[in-house]
Amino acid sequence: MARNPVPPLILEVARIGLEVRSEDPDVTLVAEPAHLPFLSETGVDDCATVVFAPAGGRKARRRPGKTLFETGSVWRLEEIGENHLLTFRSPIFGLEPYLSVEFDRDYSRGRGETLAGGPILIGGGEMHPFVYPFDEVVFLARLARSRGVLVHACGLSFGGRGVLFLGTSGAGKSTTAKLWQERGGVTVLSDDRIAIRPEDGGYRIYGTPWHGEAGLEAPASARLEAVFILEQAPRNRIVDIAPSAAVAQMMVRAFPAMWDQEGLEFAVRFLAELADRLPVRRLQFIPDRTAVECVLAILDEGGADGEGAAR
Repeated sequence: MARNPVPPLILEVARIGLEVRSEDPDVTLVAEPAHLPFLSETGVDDCATVVFAPAGGRKARRRPGKTLFETGSVWRLEEIGENHLLTFRSPIFGLEPYLSVEFDRDYSRGRGETLAGGPILIGGGEMHPFVYPFDEVVFLARLARSRGVLVHACGLSFGGRGVLFLGTSGAGKSTTAKLWQERGGVTVLSDDRIAIRPEDGGYRIYGTPWHGEAGLEAPASARLEAVFILEQAPRNRIVDIAPSAAVAQMMVRAFPAMWDQEGLEFAVRFLAELADRLPVRRLQFIPDRTAVECVLAILDEGGADGEGAAR
C-alpha cells in the first residue's frame, strides 16, 4: 500500500514563501516555535520549493564547484554549472555539512540532503528544516532579486504607522522593542531583523521569525513612515541625516546578498531611493521610556526637522 505523502511546510515572510517537502514518508516536518506564526496554510504566490531526499549517510553528496561566498565555519555558497549549492556546517557535528541544498539560479527550486543524526533529524523521525541560517539565507537570496532588503533593525507597527530602528549588535534594538511594547498598542514586528519591500510609491516593513534577545516577532506589516539609526547616549536627541550619509548608515546595518553583484547594487539603489523619500534620522537615546516620548514627539510633528532636537 502506498504511503501518504508528508504534508509540506510553507514559511511566508514579507509575502515571499519557502515550501519544504520531504521524500521520506517516515519523516514528519516540524517548525520551531518562532517559525510557527509564519507558516502559511493556503500557499504563497511568490514561493520557492525545496525537496529533501531521505538522509542516507553521514556525508552529504558533494560535487566540485566554484566558491562564491564563504562564512568560514557556518555556510558556503558554490556555483555548480547553472546551479548554486548551499552547504551548512557546525563544529558540533564535525567537518562535513549537516545540510546541502542545490538551487536553480533564481532560488525558486531546490533539492536538499541532510546528514543523518545531525540537527535536522531528531529522534522520532522529525525533520526541522528551518534550521539557522538556511531559511534566512534563502530569503536573502530571493530578496536580492529586486524584491527588497533585509535590515538589522527593530520594527514597529502602531496605529497603521511603521517605524524602523536600525542598529548593529548591542545598539539597543531589543531594549527599544521592550520599551515600545510597554507603551501598549504597539506590535513589535521583530527586535532584530526586518524586511523592507516597495509598495505603491512607498515602503512596507515586515516582521520576520529571526528575532533578537527580546524574542519578539510577528507575521505582520506596516507602511514605513520613519527610519531611525540607534545610538545610546547620555540624553535623548534626534538629528537629521543627509540622504547620502543615510545610505551608508543603512548599508552597514543591512544584510545584502554579498555574493551577488547585481543584488548588492540593487540594495544600494533601493536604500538610496528610500533615503530620498523618507526621513532618516539618528536617535541618540537614553534606554528608558523617555526615548519613546522623544520619537513620538517628532512623529507627531509630521516629519518636522529634528536637527538638534533634544527631549
